[in-house]
Amino acid sequence: MLLIAISLFAMTNRVQAQTPEEQLAAASALFDAQKYAEAAQKLDMFLMKTPKHPRAGAAALALGRSRTELKQFALAIPAYEKASATKDPALLPSALLGIGEAAMSTRQYEKAATALDGAIKLSLKPEQATLVYYWLGQARFQLKQYVPAEEAYTHIIREYRKSEFAADAYWGAGLSALRQKKTDTMRQLFQELISRYPKSPDRPQAMLILAQTDMEAKRYREARSEFEALLRDAGAKSADKPLLQEAEDGLIQTLLALEDYGAAVPRLEAALTRLPTSDLQRFRAQLSLGHCRSRQKQYSPALDAYQEAAKSPESAVAAQGMYWTANTQLALEHPAEAGITFRKFATQFSKHELAPRSLRKAGEAFDTAKQSLEAMSAYRAILSGYPNTPEAAEARKALVSLIEGVTDPVQLKAALKTVPLAERPATLLRLARLYFASQKYTEAVEPLRDLVQGVPNSEILAEARYLQGAIGENIPKTGTPAIVTAYEEAVRLAPKAPWSAQAYARLAWLYLELKAPIKAEKASNMALDKKPAPDTMQEARLAWVQSQLDQEKWDSALEGCRLLLEGNPSQETLTAVRFIQAWTMERRGKTEDALPLWEKLASEYPKSRYTAEALLHIGDARLKAEKHEEARTQYALLLSAFPLSPLALEAQFKLGSALYSLSRHEDAVTAFAVVIANKRAGEYLPEALYWTGVALEKLGKKESAIQYLTRLTSQFPTHARFKNAKIRLAALKAT
Repeated sequence: MLLIAISLFAMTNRVQAQTPEEQLAAASALFDAQKYAEAAQKLDMFLMKTPKHPRAGAAALALGRSRTELKQFALAIPAYEKASATKDPALLPSALLGIGEAAMSTRQYEKAATALDGAIKLSLKPEQATLVYYWLGQARFQLKQYVPAEEAYTHIIREYRKSEFAADAYWGAGLSALRQKKTDTMRQLFQELISRYPKSPDRPQAMLILAQTDMEAKRYREARSEFEALLRDAGAKSADKPLLQEAEDGLIQTLLALEDYGAAVPRLEAALTRLPTSDLQRFRAQLSLGHCRSRQKQYSPALDAYQEAAKSPESAVAAQGMYWTANTQLALEHPAEAGITFRKFATQFSKHELAPRSLRKAGEAFDTAKQSLEAMSAYRAILSGYPNTPEAAEARKALVSLIEGVTDPVQLKAALKTVPLAERPATLLRLARLYFASQKYTEAVEPLRDLVQGVPNSEILAEARYLQGAIGENIPKTGTPAIVTAYEEAVRLAPKAPWSAQAYARLAWLYLELKAPIKAEKASNMALDKKPAPDTMQEARLAWVQSQLDQEKWDSALEGCRLLLEGNPSQETLTAVRFIQAWTMERRGKTEDALPLWEKLASEYPKSRYTAEALLHIGDARLKAEKHEEARTQYALLLSAFPLSPLALEAQFKLGSALYSLSRHEDAVTAFAVVIANKRAGEYLPEALYWTGVALEKLGKKESAIQYLTRLTSQFPTHARFKNAKIRLAALKAT
């Protein structure tokens, strides 16, 4: 152990005894032998022990170079800084260059720029100066100091055009100019790079930037040429795939901007073959492909592309894909499908700026597909969800138009839930009109009731009351007073409404029914004053005539008849007028004047509701004139043509009387038997019993005669025929 310790001590003394010059020489030998790690160790020890040695600066520079060779740039910087601190002219250029290189490698760009700025002030060799300006341009660019960066790169281009850094200088200067938005300068520099240095690795990127710049400036034709040149370029084909894909995408965008859809389609299809199924760009490409196909009116493949785009995870792309899917379905004349897609868009992208427009187009599509309820629902969704948009005003108009176009009351009732609140009263009124027009009176009751209960005094309420009156006339259980009240309120609220004349005309007839001829006269005059349509005019004037008859104003009634005849009346009105004229003559005792009117009525209108009475009057006139056969003919005609007429019983009795007068006693008995059998015979029963007995007496049927006369005397002891019946009975029984 002692021998080992002595040996180590001796060895240590020998190392320590090595002079600084010897240490430096050993380090130098190691550096020359490219043993940079050992050299760095020696130099570190030298500088630590003899920091003030005359050759310390040179040692520090060598240490910096060793660390640089070892890629230990962070450790190299302090060494170079020690060398620089000596201010030794022989060392300073290399030291500053070393600081610049190491600082650039460690991204300490401010430090690098400071050192390199110092270096360019020194006397440098051309190869050193080129390197200094190149690094300085890089440092300034990374510090976003684009003006001095451009100056540094431009200095190389100007002073060292043949250096190995010239191509890189064009690239750096162009990028610096681009960052300053000096587009023309950038363009000139990149064009020089592209033309002078066909093998430069930056050439494809420069070509791409030129094309993209022109595209952004909307110089699409120039951009197209540049993109196509880049994609054809042999050097570009060896560039990285992202650059080529970027060029492809740029060319596609340019072709779309130029509306050269035919050229864009194969580019897009090629892009789709290389893009992964989950790549977001794939969905964007599908959207663009859809646009191209659509512009070329190739709607089926366009639809496929849009539907794929609608699957995008990006909501903006998915929204556009779905919106244009719907538009393409319209172009393919599939409006129902388009309506569904537009509606789905508005539901899924309710906050999208196109949502209200999509709902409007959904409404239009459903309308085209004859799906009115779906269309109304879409328009209603605009009004409720987007009330302040331009589409809301359009939707309101479209909704009103759609509702006005519905002629089926069942469909209109179903559409009520889509009608805006402000339009609901008018829609309810229209629903009631449709029910009324289709004679569905009971169904009209509910909407009219809702109107009357919920609408203040207005034209709508007035018409609702008018319709309530008109419908009430067609519902048996509605009382006349309620109908009159409805009409009266209607004309009070809207005396000048288009339907007011009809309301007054109906009121006139209702007043007549209520035995109020004065009110009827006034109402009919109100209707006539409005100069209504011919049908209403005739109805009102006929009511006026009837009101005159009820007041026994015969001359006025006949004057009204004359006016009716001048107005080209309908057949029904004409028969009524003929009847009134004849009847009025009868009431005035002018039977002879009435007879030709009755005859004309019966001959010209054999099936009118007044003909039965005309036949009865004619028969009576013939009977009175003892033209019994003619009388019989008229009564028989009445009974055959109008067997259910209220006048049939009277005609039946008078037929028997005519037959008796013709001595056709057997036929008379048969005719009277019909009267006797009638439970409603009334005053004709005792007469029929009497004349049956007399006819049977004429026929020699004594017992039968006694039977009928006995029935008369027993059932009608106060009748005028009672006395004669008693006398005849006594005579019959005495024989």
